[in-house]
Amino acid sequence: MKKILYIAIALLGMLQVQAQNTPISKANTTYQKGEYKAAINDYELVLKTHVESPEIYFNLGNAYYKTGQIAPAILNYERAKLLAPGDKDIAYNLKIAQSQVVDKLKVVPQIFYRRWIASVRNLFSADMWSYFSIALFVLCLMGFALYLYSSKTGIKKLGFFLAFIALIFSITTYAFASVKTAELTNREYAIIFSPSVTVKASPDESG
Repeated sequence: MKKILYIAIALLGMLQVQAQNTPISKANTTYQKGEYKAAINDYELVLKTHVESPEIYFNLGNAYYKTGQIAPAILNYERAKLLAPGDKDIAYNLKIAQSQVVDKLKVVPQIFYRRWIASVRNLFSADMWSYFSIALFVLCLMGFALYLYSSKTGIKKLGFFLAFIALIFSITTYAFASVKTAELTNREYAIIFSPSVTVKASPDESG
C-alpha cells in the first residue's frame, strides 16, 4: 500500500513539474515576475501554436500596455473580449487603453437598432450562441412533434406556436453565433499603429 502511495506521489510530482514547464505556465510566470517584454514573446509563441484563451490575450494586452505599446494592447484586449464578451476586467482595461490613444477614430454612430442588436449579440460568445441555437432547434422539433401527433386541438396549436417561435429564435441565435465566429476568424480591427493619423470609421463604406 505504501509503495502505491509513493508511486502516486511521484507521478503527481512529475505532472506538476510538466505543468510548470508548459509554454503557457512559462509565460504566466514571466508575466507575474513583471518581465513584460519577455512575457510578450512567450505569449506570442503560445499563440503561434494555435492555443487561444481570453486569459492569454488579456495578459498579453496587459504586457503590451505595461511596456507602453497601446495599439497592440488594444488589439489583444479586443481579441480577449471576443472570447469572453461578458468579462468586466477585459472591458475595463480596454476602455483604459482606448483612452490613451492620441489619434482617436471619428466614429459615425450606428442606427439605434443595429447598436441594440450588437449589444445583445455581444452578451455571449460564439460557443454559447451555438448551444442556444441547438437547444432551441430541439425545442422546435418537440413542438412540431406535438403538432403532428397530438389528437387535441389545443395541444396541436400550442405545439405549432412553440415550434414556430423556437425556430425563429434558433435561426437568430445561429446568426449571432456565425457573426461572432466570423469576428474571431477575420479579426479586422481599426487599431492605429502609427501616430498622427485621422480616420473616419463608419458602419458602411458609403458613410
